[in-house]
Amino acid sequence: MVSINSNHSLGTGVRAASPGSEVELKTCLHEQSVVFEAAVTVIERLEIAASRRELGDPDAVSQLQKSLELVVNAQQRVAAAYARFSKSNVGLSVDLRTSLGGHEEQLRTLIGRIDHLQQTFESVRSELTPQLDVESRRRNMQAAYFKSLKTV
Repeated sequence: MVSINSNHSLGTGVRAASPGSEVELKTCLHEQSVVFEAAVTVIERLEIAASRRELGDPDAVSQLQKSLELVVNAQQRVAAAYARFSKSNVGLSVDLRTSLGGHEEQLRTLIGRIDHLQQTFESVRSELTPQLDVESRRRNMQAAYFKSLKTV
């Protein structure tokens, strides 16, 4: 005899949990993990260039911005897949719990790397600002000197 869970009826459009909802969620998590790893790679290149006080790849910041946009898009897909999974009223399998735990750790790593990159950039900025002020003052004084020579 087949019993149908009273929480899921065919007429309401709510369906019983299919293995597909969990598979979809795991797939979205995996795709987001790949995006996280790519973002960390871009961040690492920026950190290395900043720590060496090099200009690095001029497109690296725009690559980081694109990478972070991909992170947001992937998060939106994961959120939608999780919402569909949640509607299925099925508990998390051991495999899905493991995937979510690893994914959470990756997210913490990504956030930590972003915070570290921000601190590195702030450090470089605070180091370079006085140097830029001195250089700007020198150029202004030099321009004023040459201007005064022309008027003499």
